[in-house]
Amino acid sequence: MAKKRGRKKHPLFRAAPEPLIEGVAEAESLAEEGRWDEACEVLEELDESYPNRVEVLGELVNVYGQLEDAPRLQQTCERLAKLVPPDPELMLILATAYLLNFYPALALKSLRRFLEQWPKHEEADRVRRQMVGLSATMDELLSQLGEQGVEGLEIAALHEEARSMLEQGRYAQGRKVGEKLLSLRPNFVPALNNLSQIYFIEGQPEQAFESARRVLELDSENFHAHANLTRYLFLSGHADEAREQARQLKALRTDSVDAWVKKAETFSYLGDDKGVEEVFKEAERADSVEEPFLWHLAAVAAMRLGREAEARKRWRRALKLAPGFDLAEENLADLSLPAGERHAPWPFDLGNWVRQKTLGELIKIGEPGGKPSARKAFQRAMRNYLNQHPELVLLIPILLDRGDPEGREFAMHLATLAETPETLAMLRDFALGQRGPDQLRLEAANAASGAGLFPDGKARLWMGGEWRDLLLFGFELHDEPVRKHRPNVERLALEVIDALRENNPVKAERIIKQALELEPDAPDLLNNLALAYSMQGRDEESLALTHEIHRLHPDYLFVSVALARLHTREGRLDEAEALLQPILSRKRLHFSEHAALCQAQIELFIAQGNEDAARSWLEMWREVDPEHPDIALWSLRLSKSLKEKLTGLGSLIVRGRGK
Repeated sequence: MAKKRGRKKHPLFRAAPEPLIEGVAEAESLAEEGRWDEACEVLEELDESYPNRVEVLGELVNVYGQLEDAPRLQQTCERLAKLVPPDPELMLILATAYLLNFYPALALKSLRRFLEQWPKHEEADRVRRQMVGLSATMDELLSQLGEQGVEGLEIAALHEEARSMLEQGRYAQGRKVGEKLLSLRPNFVPALNNLSQIYFIEGQPEQAFESARRVLELDSENFHAHANLTRYLFLSGHADEAREQARQLKALRTDSVDAWVKKAETFSYLGDDKGVEEVFKEAERADSVEEPFLWHLAAVAAMRLGREAEARKRWRRALKLAPGFDLAEENLADLSLPAGERHAPWPFDLGNWVRQKTLGELIKIGEPGGKPSARKAFQRAMRNYLNQHPELVLLIPILLDRGDPEGREFAMHLATLAETPETLAMLRDFALGQRGPDQLRLEAANAASGAGLFPDGKARLWMGGEWRDLLLFGFELHDEPVRKHRPNVERLALEVIDALRENNPVKAERIIKQALELEPDAPDLLNNLALAYSMQGRDEESLALTHEIHRLHPDYLFVSVALARLHTREGRLDEAEALLQPILSRKRLHFSEHAALCQAQIELFIAQGNEDAARSWLEMWREVDPEHPDIALWSLRLSKSLKEKLTGLGSLIVRGRGK
């Protein structure tokens, strides 16, 4: 797009804050150097902080023009036009943006308005020549719509305006324009289709169903309405009706790219990979596969059908047709990961599955919180919401099966936070499948195990590209603080950790005793004091203090684990097992608590001669906390003979530190 000639300072420029002035100056400097992306970033941040400033929007028009970003160019011109008196250059740029975005009626209206207001402008003759061809094109388009003349142009312009607002996410405005259009043309099919989409996005599914069905009454073979209605029904929890509607869509004979794309999109929502393949092959036979989105959907279908090489080719073809196409780029990037870490393939991002309104309502429920009472209150609120929106529960297995990374995480959170029998069963089924990354399926398996859905605590899961028998646990892992202290004690506790890490137990002991004067019975401080004693060779004092901590705080995990490991090394295996057993029934563990428990269990099983169980615990630990530095050490020890392992472990004392 040609660079805008000159920059006018308009009288409506008002006194600006200093950061705004500096920001605009920085953007202008970047633009003069041709650093358009950087200038754009600066201006968009300014626009967010200082909305509707003429000086910012004016610069954005120039930058979007240079970047050939027609959608944002149009939107910015429209915003700017509302703030300034009629400007010929701005109107010409807006008309160009309308043409680039395929809104010919709005472009023609803008050009006519330009000539009415500035008939002697230096660009007037060029505009008149341009209008000749555009008017002829518009007459043909109006004829296809069953319209003509000035009134027909107004109808077409209203239709384009509603479509533009839908594409910009301005749904309330788009609905008003669409309803105005229908008041003039009650049977205008494109407006009914657009309105049905807006109604569904706004959370009015019944109105969406009604509008789509009205289209089918007027035009029984309208593939847009068939596809839209199928999607609305499916995402609203009416799966059987949706599949029946999809059968009608599949039976339609279509020979246009738009129809093939719409069919493939609809079948992708339903997980009908073979249906997508059939549509793609039909388009290939017609030699009409130049739509990147269709190549992407065909790639997803191929990947889900086990044809990875073909999927890669199709995504690369999509990117050749549309460089920078996000969905193709992200799926290909995901395929570069090890098999056990992949999410691919996915056809859509989360926003295509869950309405923004729904996401906003879920955010308002808040966070679970750390206290049991807060978690229970949150869970009640979540369950109440899901009871009111059963379609959201039905969406959980769908997102686990074919959602993007964000969609799968969203589904996991819904299922685990609601923790109903239904959602836990969904997690179990997901865990036993092969979709999604190993880590996520293991988390799902552990959540299901905690609810008793794997009675023996074992499951055969697809891990690392093969089926493996794994030991499961029912813990929810978290990284919230295990212990909370007053601010002055917390500061001292952090200094203790630093001193121990620096192998300075004397300094650590001195600081701990200062902290204990303020919180005398804090188990984590006492535990670290026992560790400081041990590091100084004062083993009897360390052991005595450890037993005292356990007496005072029998539920303090780190001390229970430390005593269990001590009993293991002394051969008192039953006593070690008795100390660890109550911990296994807990629902939530900090990552550090989980690591301490895993090491104690591995050590105990080695001492019992049960190497398979020790390996299961190690693998389970590796799956949930692969970066833990002690995993490599235990892997090495498990690779030795049982005798070597026992000898090596005999002198090792590893004490978990309180958090």
